[in-house]
Amino acid sequence: MIKLTTRFFALFVIFTCFEVISKTPTAKVQTKSFAELPAKLEVYKKAVFSTYDLKLLPNLKALEQEAKALDNKKVQAEAMLLIALLQRLYGDYRESLILKQGALDIAIELAEPAFLINVYLSIIRLELSLERNKQAAEKMQSIDILINQLPKNSHLISRVYLWKARLFFAQESYLQTSYIIDEALKKENMSKKVYIDLLIEKVKVKLKLGKFGIAQELLNQINQVNQGSQIQHTQLVIKVLQAEAYLQAGMFAKAILMAQDGLQSTFHTRFLEEQAQLQYTLASSFAQIQDYQWAHLYLKRYAFTQKALDLQKRNNKLLQLEARFDFDQQRQQLSLLEKDNALKEQKITQQMQAIENTALLQQRVILIVVLLFTLLFFMYWRWQNKRTLKMLEQQVAQRTQELAIRNKQLQALSYTDSLTGAYNRHFLFTHIDEYLPTEILTESTIMCLIDIDFFKRVNDTYGHSAGDTVLKSFVTVLKQTIRQNDVIIRWGGEEFLLLMPNISRDSAAEILERIRVNIETYEFIDNDINIPITASFGFTSYPLHRSVALLDWEQTIELADVCLYMSKNGGRNAWVGVTEANIENTLSAEEIVNGTKQLIEQGKLKVISNREDILSTVIN
Repeated sequence: MIKLTTRFFALFVIFTCFEVISKTPTAKVQTKSFAELPAKLEVYKKAVFSTYDLKLLPNLKALEQEAKALDNKKVQAEAMLLIALLQRLYGDYRESLILKQGALDIAIELAEPAFLINVYLSIIRLELSLERNKQAAEKMQSIDILINQLPKNSHLISRVYLWKARLFFAQESYLQTSYIIDEALKKENMSKKVYIDLLIEKVKVKLKLGKFGIAQELLNQINQVNQGSQIQHTQLVIKVLQAEAYLQAGMFAKAILMAQDGLQSTFHTRFLEEQAQLQYTLASSFAQIQDYQWAHLYLKRYAFTQKALDLQKRNNKLLQLEARFDFDQQRQQLSLLEKDNALKEQKITQQMQAIENTALLQQRVILIVVLLFTLLFFMYWRWQNKRTLKMLEQQVAQRTQELAIRNKQLQALSYTDSLTGAYNRHFLFTHIDEYLPTEILTESTIMCLIDIDFFKRVNDTYGHSAGDTVLKSFVTVLKQTIRQNDVIIRWGGEEFLLLMPNISRDSAAEILERIRVNIETYEFIDNDINIPITASFGFTSYPLHRSVALLDWEQTIELADVCLYMSKNGGRNAWVGVTEANIENTLSAEEIVNGTKQLIEQGKLKVISNREDILSTVIN
């Protein structure tokens, strides 16, 4: 009891002699007690993440030794992770991995899920910096098992999502990255730093996808949240992304100013990756404004910086360290195998002794068993062969059926427009004969060209995304109005071809009027904005003459295009169609198409429309 009291008194005297933590992060600080270590660790954490200053290494190593002496394993491991972070930033990957491995051993010993996840995330950070995505993914799988042991409102969950997003980004899975980020932003109890880092990763994804407008909005949001922050690396990354957004948006002067500002803040530091990105942005911006001298200068600097980064990663002894770790693990496994073999040999010796005692009896039994086993094995082998053959036949039949289905799917894709879902010209040229009448009857095939009015104005006013939305909705309206056996073909741009087989001319006019009214009254909406849309129609029946083949189907479409021009020239939002011809076969198809208006005025072509003013203009 007296010895124990004396030891406590001595410790108390030593702790009271330690210096108080200095306000500057680089000052050497002594710890007074076990309970004071976490507070001291937090001071150094803030200093590291705000400056990444190499001068902090001696202080962190001293903190590690203090924690080790006081048997505070958690603080010791976190200090090792901070040292490893600085070692990695300054190129010492080997030492960084050794420290992280030591921290992992401590975390496994402590068996705290949250702390173990933090260590794994730190190792993932190192693996991604070495472009070892496979190893990082393996560590993430370990985290996925541990994360189920955390409370649902743990702030660590959002940090795990952040590194999942970074892993998918490194694997160039940008859509998966965006999905993970959106899920993470829904989480609660998220720190400000993690929130900013998630937004930064989202900006990177948008810039990779060329969506610089969305990226700029996100950067503005980040700047609002990040006001007053002293974290130098985060501010530098924001400048890098802002410069790239300006470059993609064509704002080259702003990109140059932002990149130069960011480049100045990287001097005397080791942010080589950010330096390389800023130098490349400057080279690209100067090249765009045709200042090739500066572009060449920054391109050379970029190449030099990138070469330094590559050399830094190649020269580290990480592979040797991994080999040593693998060797240690293999040696442990061999030791276990030797022990297991020794036990097995002992059992075999005992069994041999038992066999020698009953040798004659066992030989007879073994002979009978061998014969029976051979017979059973032969029967089983024949049964297995038949079974395998049957399974192979089933697999071949199934694979043949799957190939047939895939061939049909590929054929459907080759016939379909990827944006609107309508058929394309390839479908028309392949299947046109199926939609043409085989004999002259009262029914005909109507070929109608449909053009969206002032579609260029839609793209210029609301953007090409809105134009794509209008095209898809336009096809939807057409499909809802036409008959089941009618066919919609995207003819080009905003122009569509409608084939209506086996239909009278009067019925076709009624359907086209319904289509025109439905398009005029349909609400085309993009981003909660109603876009007014109308369409113009020009159609012709095939065959044009009951007894004489005046036009083939391609020439019939050309005549429909002439009718479309009439409806557009007459004020749009209308349809015009040529339904019959009273022409002798002395006129060529080219004369009929080029002289349509004259033939209408002469009464040799019958024209109909939903607008009397267009008819009067065409006939007169």
